[in-house]
Amino acid sequence: MNFFQAMGQCRLTSRYHSGIMLLLVLSAGLALNTAHADSLTPLEFKQLQEVQALQTEARWLEAKELLQEQLKEKPSALMQAMLWRSLAQTELQQGDYPKALLAIKKAWQLQQLPEQDQLNLQGLMAQLMLQEDQLEEGIPLFIDWLAKTPEEQHQPRYYLTLAQAYSQQEAWAKALPYAKEAIKRHESAPVPWLHLLVALHSRLEQWPQAVNIQKHILIQEPREMRHWRQLAMLQYRLPITAKNDTVNAESVASLRIAWEQGLFDTASDYQLLSQWLNANGQPLKAAQVLVDAQQQPTFAQLPEDQQLIMKEQLSGLWLRAKSWDKAEQSLQQIATHYARLEKAGQPDLAERSANLYKQIARLQMQQKNWQAAEKTLNILLAEFPADPAEVLLLQGIVLLQQQQVEAAEGKFQMAEQKVDLAADSYVGKNVGKNARQWLRYIEQIRS
Repeated sequence: MNFFQAMGQCRLTSRYHSGIMLLLVLSAGLALNTAHADSLTPLEFKQLQEVQALQTEARWLEAKELLQEQLKEKPSALMQAMLWRSLAQTELQQGDYPKALLAIKKAWQLQQLPEQDQLNLQGLMAQLMLQEDQLEEGIPLFIDWLAKTPEEQHQPRYYLTLAQAYSQQEAWAKALPYAKEAIKRHESAPVPWLHLLVALHSRLEQWPQAVNIQKHILIQEPREMRHWRQLAMLQYRLPITAKNDTVNAESVASLRIAWEQGLFDTASDYQLLSQWLNANGQPLKAAQVLVDAQQQPTFAQLPEDQQLIMKEQLSGLWLRAKSWDKAEQSLQQIATHYARLEKAGQPDLAERSANLYKQIARLQMQQKNWQAAEKTLNILLAEFPADPAEVLLLQGIVLLQQQQVEAAEGKFQMAEQKVDLAADSYVGKNVGKNARQWLRYIEQIRS
């Protein structure tokens, strides 16, 4: 799931909950109002009282059946409006929003109720339209209702509702001011509200603003790794300030803080921080992050191929950090891993294994660990005999370093012969050239 998908999921979730809360608030305005009972006939007033009695006792199904019967009798326009309004309240209580919306529309369109009642109906109708994704009609109706409602009655969730509705239309610029207003009016805006604001700033590529809001989220929930991860990804979009950096230093710092607090919960968190540190010229610290990763339960849960990738990444980091002994240890672990895969019937890894042992041998030679290098090269010749010229060349160098001149000369001669027999290649030519140079060096020693 990418960033915008995640933000969309937060938006839809918060939209549902805030929508239900607002419906409950506005539906309170649908209770039977007998203030204008003098406009009804005694029979109509009695019928409404019967409905109200059933609703008071929460006998919604019976109330619904009675209301439907009364509507079939073709009552007066005022009575119709009051019956439809009562039916809407019943449908709302039973959670049937499409039917509730239809009933409210009928009551509102009759224009028979007092001004405040009509306004209450408009607010609920608009909210239900938004709830049912009838956005084209619902948004302007809700904005009009908000404009007609006294300012002191405006609640933060009203503005959130409009922000969510515009978000549904992907009208990010229109949604943003309503989201800001909702949060401004709330004493302590819930995290999902802040998530919506972060998403809107991100959609509009307003990265500094998105970062600032994300930091407020972290203040509320500092131990949630998802918030640190999101902050780092947002900071990644900020301009790079340091000349030698490839990745924004703030994003690296955020992930590093989360790592140091022990908040990482996926192997990819470790990999990302390691990659960013390495990109910014800190291979040693990058390697330490991957070492920590391999000690976590999340690493053991990875498929073997992914474990191998991380081990290879670690060996590369040790090499870049010039930690030769640790690089050698890491490469030995990979060699063991290859051997296990081959025993398990994995595809032929001979070429990769041969290159790995050559790398190990070169590291041992670089550390002047001649005996270990000789042992590694012997394994190479025994287990991977194909194209041995380069291995023979390395053996000759190792033997010469151990003062075994005649044995070294033999290896260089064999390397030169193997090159002559092998197919023409850049590597082969280079090996042959080096073998001849070492043979001339031995001649000079003897002379």
